Amino acid sequence: MKNRPGPNFCLALGSAALLILAFPSFNQPWCAWIALVPWLLMLRRLAPGAAFRWSWLIGFGFFLGSIWWMVHLTDFGGPMAIVGWLALCAVLALYFGAFGWVLAAVGEKRHRFLLFAPALWVALEYARSHLLTGFGWNLLAYSQAPWLPLIQLADLTGAWGMSFLVVLVNAAASRLIAERSRAAARQAAIAAGVVLAALGYGLWRMPQAAGAGTVRVAVVQGNIPQARKWDEAYRADILERYAALTRQAAKASPDLIIWPETSVPGFLGLDEELTQSLVSLSRAVDAPLLVGAPHMHLDGVRWRTGNGAALLHAGALQQWYDKLHLVPFGEFIPFERALPWLREVLPPIGEFVPGDDSTVFGRPVPFGVLICFEDLFPELARRFAQRGARLLLVITNDAWFGPTAAAYQHAQASTFRAVELRVPLARAANTGWSGCIDAAGRRRGSVRDAAGTELFVPGFQACDLSLPGPAGAEGVARSLYLAWGDWFAWLCIGLTAVYNQRIKRGERIVPRRAAR
Repeated sequence: MKNRPGPNFCLALGSAALLILAFPSFNQPWCAWIALVPWLLMLRRLAPGAAFRWSWLIGFGFFLGSIWWMVHLTDFGGPMAIVGWLALCAVLALYFGAFGWVLAAVGEKRHRFLLFAPALWVALEYARSHLLTGFGWNLLAYSQAPWLPLIQLADLTGAWGMSFLVVLVNAAASRLIAERSRAAARQAAIAAGVVLAALGYGLWRMPQAAGAGTVRVAVVQGNIPQARKWDEAYRADILERYAALTRQAAKASPDLIIWPETSVPGFLGLDEELTQSLVSLSRAVDAPLLVGAPHMHLDGVRWRTGNGAALLHAGALQQWYDKLHLVPFGEFIPFERALPWLREVLPPIGEFVPGDDSTVFGRPVPFGVLICFEDLFPELARRFAQRGARLLLVITNDAWFGPTAAAYQHAQASTFRAVELRVPLARAANTGWSGCIDAAGRRRGSVRDAAGTELFVPGFQACDLSLPGPAGAEGVARSLYLAWGDWFAWLCIGLTAVYNQRIKRGERIVPRRAAR
C-alpha cells in the first residue's frame, strides 16, 4: 500500500494524459475541455513551491508525449538530438510551472475571479510563442482545429481567444466540483454561455468566408528522403521527380504551382544550369512556379545563405523571399558570437541568415509565403495580409520527423492562420501534410495516394480557393485580428498583471455578493 501513487501524482498524470490526447495523433479535442480540471483541483491545496514542481511535471509530461517525434532527429544529429529534445521539453514545461506557481501564490481568492486563470494561461502562451525566438507549437487552441464553428472566434481574438475559452471552461468546472456553491454554479453557467455565444458566432460567420473570385493552385509533394535531399548523386532524380509531378499538375490548369521548402537541390540563381532548367520548366507548363530553394547573396565580401522562395514565370526568375524567422539550432545557433564553442559540440547546424522584407508576390494574385515553422507566428502572417496578400502559402519540410503526428500538428497552426486573417492558404510539404485550407479553416483537398495515405507519398493536389476582396474594398467582411493583431493577448497580459497586484494587496476583485 505504501507504494501506491499519491493523489497529486494521479491528478498530474490525468491532466498530462488528457492534454496529449487532445492533439494529433490521438485527435480528441474534447479532452482539452476537461484536461486542466485535475490540475486546477490539485493546485487548490498546494503551496507555491510544490505547485510549481507538480505543474512543471505536467508540462514536461505533456511535451514529452506530444512532441515525441523529435526523437527522429537522432537519425541526423545522433544522441545529442535526444539531449536537445529533453532540454526543449524541460524549458517549455517552465511555462506550465509558472502557471501553477502564480495560481497557488495568489491563493484562494483567485478562485472567485473566473477570468484570472484563462488570462494567465494566454499570457504565458504568448510568452512561450515569443521569448528566446519563440516556440508556439501545440498551443491549447490548436487542439480545437477540427471543430470549425468554434474556432471562427479566432478572426476576432486570434488563437489566444480559443485558448482562453478552453481554460475558462476548465476553471469553471474545477470550481463547481470543488465548491458546489451557487457562485460556482453561476460561473459554470457563464462559461457555458460564452461557449454557446462563440459557437453561434462561428455558425453565423462561416458562410461569409466566400470571397471575391477564386484562384486555382496546385501543391506538389515530392516525398524526397531527407538523407538524399543534398546528396549530389540524387540531384538529377530529385529534379526529374518534381518536373514530372509539375507537368502532371499543369494538366489541371492551375494559376500557380507550388513546390515545398528547399525542394530545389542547389542554389537557384547562382547555379546557371539549374536555374535555366527550372525557368524552362515554368515556361513549358505555362504557369507561375513557386519553389523553395536556398539562396546565396553577397553581403560585402562574404557570401550569405538564406532559406528562400522564388517565383519563376514568363522565362524569368521574378521575385525572391528569404525566410524571416529562422529555426534555432536548426538553421542557426543562438548566441554563437558569444559562445563560439557551441558549433564544435553540437551536430552540424546551418549558418543561414534571415531575410529583411515581408515580400508579397504579385502573380497570379498577391500572396505571401511562410517557410517552415513561420506559420506558428501569427504576426508574420498578418504582416503579409496587411501588405495586400490575398492568399497565403506555407512551404515546409517535415521529413525530419518521419510519418508521425508532427505534420498534422503543424497543419493545425496553418488552419488558425487562415481563419484569423480570413485568407485561404495552401501548403506544400516535402512529405506532407500538403493541401488547401479555405478562409473558414475547411480543408479543400490534400495530396494522398489511392489508399488515402497523406504522408510520405509523392503526388500533387489542385484546388480552387475563394479569395477575399482587396483590403478596404466595400462590402468585404474584415477580420478584427487583421486590423488589431494580438490585442486580446495583450488584454490578458494586462488583466493578469493588474489583478495579481490587487490580490497581493488584499483588494476585493469580485462583487461583495459573489464573495460571500
